[in-house]
Amino acid sequence: MTYPVERQRLDVFSRFLQPAGIEPGNVRQAELTAIILLLVTTLKGVAVLPDWVLKESMSHNRFTTRPLGKAGMHGTLHAAVRRNERDAAFIQGFIALGKRAMDDD
Repeated sequence: MTYPVERQRLDVFSRFLQPAGIEPGNVRQAELTAIILLLVTTLKGVAVLPDWVLKESMSHNRFTTRPLGKAGMHGTLHAAVRRNERDAAFIQGFIALGKRAMDDD
């Protein structure tokens, strides 16, 4: 299960499957994380998602997770905001939430 974006923008393909010469038998796309998780819980496929996406779902023991490769796959998240909104409370709150989520790992 993937989001509907170009394959080269999906780390699971560019950093994991393609270098290993692996091509999935079928790739299904969904726009919403909730739909991807629903399809996974109903055994309709697998998905590669960041840990922070799964934290709430994992608290309900609905998923089994495994790292990709021996050390897992790690990346950096960036926040892009409009200059005139960068000091807005909701933007600062969102960035703080992201930092806390990263610190919890």
